[in-house]
Amino acid sequence: MWGSPGLLLTLALHPALAVAPARDYCVLGAGPAGLQMAYFLQRAGRDYTVLERAPGPGSFFARYPRHRKLISINKRYTGRSNAEFNLRHDWNSLLSHDPRLLFKHYSAAYFPDAGDMQRYLGDFAGRLGLRVQYNTTVLHVALDKDRRAWNGHYFVLTDHKGRVYRCRVLLVATGLSVPNRVDFPGSEHLEGYESVSVDPEDFVGQNVLILGRGNAAFETAENILGVTNFIHMLSRSRVRLSWATHYVGDLRAINNGLLDTYQLKSLDGLLESDLTDLAILKDREGKFHVTLKFFVEEAGTNQSADAVTLPQDDSDNFAMRVAYDRVIRCLGWNFDFSIFNESLRLSSGSEFSRKYPLIRASYEAKGSRGLFVLGTASHSVDYRKSAGGFIHGFRYTVRAVHRLLEQRHHGVAWPATQHPITQLTSSVLRRVNEASGLYQMFGVLADVILVQENATAFEYLEEFPTQMLAQLESLTGRRARHGLFVVHMEYGRNFSGPEKDVFFYDRSVGHTEDAWQSNFLHPVIYYYRHLPTEQEVRFRPAQWPLPRPTAIHHIVEDFLTDWTAPVGHVLPLRRFLENCLGTDLRSFYAAATAICDGPAQTCVCTCLPLCRVHRLCPHGFRMNLAPDVCNSDAADGNKSARGAELGMGLTRVPPTPRGPVPSPPPPRLGLLPGDHFSWSALILEPCFSKMLRQLPVSGALWRCTTRGLRVLFPVRPNAPEAAPLLPAGVLEKAGAREHREPPAARSGERADAGPRGRRPAPEGPRTAARRPQATSRAAHRGVIADDHAHLEDHAHLAAPAPSSLQG
Repeated sequence: MWGSPGLLLTLALHPALAVAPARDYCVLGAGPAGLQMAYFLQRAGRDYTVLERAPGPGSFFARYPRHRKLISINKRYTGRSNAEFNLRHDWNSLLSHDPRLLFKHYSAAYFPDAGDMQRYLGDFAGRLGLRVQYNTTVLHVALDKDRRAWNGHYFVLTDHKGRVYRCRVLLVATGLSVPNRVDFPGSEHLEGYESVSVDPEDFVGQNVLILGRGNAAFETAENILGVTNFIHMLSRSRVRLSWATHYVGDLRAINNGLLDTYQLKSLDGLLESDLTDLAILKDREGKFHVTLKFFVEEAGTNQSADAVTLPQDDSDNFAMRVAYDRVIRCLGWNFDFSIFNESLRLSSGSEFSRKYPLIRASYEAKGSRGLFVLGTASHSVDYRKSAGGFIHGFRYTVRAVHRLLEQRHHGVAWPATQHPITQLTSSVLRRVNEASGLYQMFGVLADVILVQENATAFEYLEEFPTQMLAQLESLTGRRARHGLFVVHMEYGRNFSGPEKDVFFYDRSVGHTEDAWQSNFLHPVIYYYRHLPTEQEVRFRPAQWPLPRPTAIHHIVEDFLTDWTAPVGHVLPLRRFLENCLGTDLRSFYAAATAICDGPAQTCVCTCLPLCRVHRLCPHGFRMNLAPDVCNSDAADGNKSARGAELGMGLTRVPPTPRGPVPSPPPPRLGLLPGDHFSWSALILEPCFSKMLRQLPVSGALWRCTTRGLRVLFPVRPNAPEAAPLLPAGVLEKAGAREHREPPAARSGERADAGPRGRRPAPEGPRTAARRPQATSRAAHRGVIADDHAHLEDHAHLAAPAPSSLQG
């Protein structure tokens, strides 16, 4: 039957009936979102095609905005060279590996021309070699059930020439293309934004009524503001200023000249009313009259204003009683559902989001598995919350969708970096200070930190959709078994809104203890002992982007958006992370990168009379202690005393097995029981650092500096000139610079009295190398806590470091 010539001839004559080879991915639309997804698919080596109805990419920008000026800022200069940071203030560029494909190379205007955007998108598709099929208008999309397909069905697309395309995953990036229309008596007399003249000369001396209150309405008003008699603007909602709502889709300052002329008594004005309650009638002179629909229905006609008797009593001061020469509709756009078959069950949202298709937080359609909505059409996920409807927002959500697809269909886990736990604070600080995805998609995308067993390491995942947190393991291929942190950005919960005064006097919060009351965009870190459930995510507190956490930390807002202040930002963050994990996050062991043997990442560890190196040391250093010391059953205090008596060296050993490594006892150059000692500093030039690491110095603290290695070592006060415990001739051979402190002020008070013992205060005149002391105890602890963590944690073994080293 299948081989009959008649059937083969039928299939040949009707290509729409032929079974086309299936592609893995079909991208519908070659606008910014479609090209961005094509870029990620191509970089991953996937089978895809992009279908575009126009002869080139970015066809929307060939016509819109009508007055050609974009409201997306093109900030070319930030004073920074960090490319990721600069994307925070570049609202037009797509993500790519090519630095030439940044929009700043295409326009110098802060608010660029739409033609420049179309030219940029053409170069983006051309230079990267994206597979786009132009002049292809898709008229129909349906489902073909097939168990062999990834999602149990294929998507079948038919174009205007009858050609059929089959794909396993459909990515819709068509934007919003259908003008929003309101049906009321006389609505046929309206001029649409999509067709109204953009020549101001056509409006000279006219009375103009504009329906709508978005940027399109104000853009139209701004164009004709100087030539009309007056402009009235009518909408059902009050004006929403973007600087008050912090939503870039609300009215921008570049177009709000009508607000000035309204409030400064220059005939123009704004009115609020439900458009469905109105009627517009045309008189014999071609003028338009606005009245209530009730009067038109009562009169039984809607043909002309002459046929309706307008009320003359209590409504004779009706605000729109004047005749208008033109009525312009600027009511926005809707998604085009017409091409989708009912089998796809692609429906619209509700209320204000009804112009968008109904999708999940993963950007997948609720009715059709495998159908994803990208770009402006996906804005229902974060409507009036974030920037997901604009290029500088959806370039990141498109990347998130691609990562979800890679995990679902190709087994590629969500990208993550692994670090030792001591790098947790610095990793968080780096991201909150430079990440552009967190900055633009605040409250929608967040970084997720997965803590590993025993809090010794962590995995860092970037820009995961917050509302999908409960499904993190299945969507990313990562495991969250030992707790997690979620890092994202927030505005103050009571700071944004059309009725808010965002310029009130005490709007800025500067004190760390008030960080939770920060108003401006600032980082917030949520900690969860366990991954939240779907029910917890769904029923989270009102206005919370995430479910209630185990602990939460706000990093206080910063005027410069530079969260690097040691006391105000870094120290509170580190203490929060330490409290959540129950571990110390300070770096006990530094990597010497400024020494003579190059960037060998040589680890220099604390050499103290202890049996064990700190458990977080990742480089495998161990102390050379006598076996009987490390294996002794004596109390910990006796271990420390015997270790101090025997002395220690420093040896590199393999990272495994963990624990002390037995070795012969080192020379007896250590402290003797009962000795009183203070600390002396030896600053060694970089070229001698390798030699110093071989010295059998006991009780020494090693610290890497940009000038080489700085060493703190104990000296005996009863020795001649407090001679340091170094082999003879070391100072002469090393060419070192030595700084000493006199012995403890009170001979009866031991320096190793324990963590709660009093420490001897350093005496003697300040040296030239000494820096000013911190102005407060909090500032002092914040600045030097990380640099001298080993001093604080071993206070029972050592007196305080000299002031010359507290920088």
